[in-house]
Amino acid sequence: MTGASADLLAEIAKRLNLKLEYIQAEYAALIPGIEADRFDVASGGISDTEEREEKLDFVNYMRSGGSILVRSEEAGLYKTINDFCGKGTATLLGGRVIMAAVEKASEGCVAKGSQPIRAEQLPSAPDARMQLDLKRVDGYLGDFPALVYMMSQFPGRYKIVGDNYILTPYITSWGFAKKRTGLRDAVQKATQAMVADGTYKAIMAKWGVDGAGLSEISINLPAGKRQ
Repeated sequence: MTGASADLLAEIAKRLNLKLEYIQAEYAALIPGIEADRFDVASGGISDTEEREEKLDFVNYMRSGGSILVRSEEAGLYKTINDFCGKGTATLLGGRVIMAAVEKASEGCVAKGSQPIRAEQLPSAPDARMQLDLKRVDGYLGDFPALVYMMSQFPGRYKIVGDNYILTPYITSWGFAKKRTGLRDAVQKATQAMVADGTYKAIMAKWGVDGAGLSEISINLPAGKRQ
């Protein structure tokens, strides 16, 4: 596992004298996995929402948002989600925040007499991105930092719509079972200490996402509740 989240979790585990073990799961299985005690922390681009807070608690550690990846040769055709009327998109199964935004835009397409946006949900990011490579869809929707990383891994192949267009803003978080308040609070305090001593900023800068950093590591404070 590599990336800003992985480095942050590794440093948190070190400070709390815990052993970090990854259990890979499909995105849609993260919340059920926490509820079933399959693992202790849900990570992997999960966002804090008021709806999800009914099931889990969240430690909010990064600003993010959903963006759209397209094939480079077609980047000039799209500026926002509104340019995808009659087009196909792919995203992760269980990504309700992104899907809600796509559904709203699709309704707008129909209202103005255009075809709706076709949205496919796949179990994993590679599966969803493959639909774009195979030209089965016209855009792949995912976390902005993850899309930036994908572009860096395949130079010249992809572009983000509008360069930095954000379909919907949200707060990337780690999820915890409601009964695991001790672990939740320890992770929050360790991350806040990393903000204070500069470690957090250094890790975010290493991965080119320092602009998404938070000055306060909060608990259960989704984008909808922020000013």
